[in-house]
Amino acid sequence: MIVPLIKKQRAFSEENRMMMTLKKLTALLGALVMMLTMAGCSSTTAKGSSSKASTTAKAAKPSPGKVKLKSYEFPEFLSGNKKPDMLSNVVYTSFDPKNVVREITDQPFEGYECTQLIDDTLYVYKQGKHCGLLSRDGEVILEAENYAEITPCAPNMLALSRDKENNLPDDHAYYQLTGEVRVVNASEFDIDALSIASSPKELSEPVQDPEAETPMVYDVMMPDGTKLGEAAGMTGWDSVTETDLTQLQTEKTFSRCYSVTKDTDKYVIGIDKFGNYTIFGGVYGYVRLKVGEDYGECYILSGEDHSELEQMISYFGASSSAVVPSSDTGLDYIQLELATGRPDSRTVTVSADGFCLTDNNSGEQAANKYFTKLDKESFVSLVQWVDQVLSQEYE
Repeated sequence: MIVPLIKKQRAFSEENRMMMTLKKLTALLGALVMMLTMAGCSSTTAKGSSSKASTTAKAAKPSPGKVKLKSYEFPEFLSGNKKPDMLSNVVYTSFDPKNVVREITDQPFEGYECTQLIDDTLYVYKQGKHCGLLSRDGEVILEAENYAEITPCAPNMLALSRDKENNLPDDHAYYQLTGEVRVVNASEFDIDALSIASSPKELSEPVQDPEAETPMVYDVMMPDGTKLGEAAGMTGWDSVTETDLTQLQTEKTFSRCYSVTKDTDKYVIGIDKFGNYTIFGGVYGYVRLKVGEDYGECYILSGEDHSELEQMISYFGASSSAVVPSSDTGLDYIQLELATGRPDSRTVTVSADGFCLTDNNSGEQAANKYFTKLDKESFVSLVQWVDQVLSQEYE
């Protein structure tokens, strides 16, 4: 096919060659005019609209003043919350001193300054720097001469505290509802008598496979043989693990601590030296947020809220990939630690310009850390979610 085509071209007349040359020049001029017009439009768009701006590292140098976003504010509940407590979500407590103490407004006895009524049984009275006990009839049960403070510490038990500056250990006293008080040197509860017991899990339907392992549940057993949490109807855990309290970010103190799970829910149980226990909701994630000069941190205390946040982030579509984020360290940002305590935990940091750093927390390899560029409204949505949802957890 090539040879006949060449022969046909040679047969063209000189006039045909000139006409063809003229057509080619006309087409080239038309293309050049179109390119110049498009270039002018592109320049105008770049000047008039930031939505078409390049996402290359060279162009991505926004500052807080240049980032145009919907209005958002620093969540009020985070103000001053720079050291949140992992054990702040109390689900159940076996003993709360506030439930057995009533403050005194009208003095019941002449010659005594009573400050509290304990369990509708004993009055705490003050004399100088010391405290003592009176019966409901005003009879002196314990002279105000040795103890600077008297407080309930367990059912029918009082902690008798000496002057703090002397750094002396507390004494303790058992009391009866009839008013008798017996002072002892230490608590009679044996923390080392706690144990973990297992039992077959009650199933709604029998297991069909006869070779399948029988599902088990676990309980912390008290020295008297009762299950810890039985009074709250919280027993039969899928897992029970003794936990070192120093591994938890908390200022609370306990003699023994357990991490427990049931289905997808996590809890922490703390037991003090008197045998009182508190069940706390576990933590599922962590939030760090900076808006302007304000900064705060908090835990995500609800499994449902954490699942909602993970789903929310999965809906954020990356507008473009990016290797280098803005170098402006003054931008507002939010950092989310997801799946705290799990092997698949990851940390997502989103700044107000839309840059997002994801760290899979599974090693130092570069593949575990990567940048993406999100729509800027993603940052606003996250801040508003913290304000509207997590604030409810900390009410």
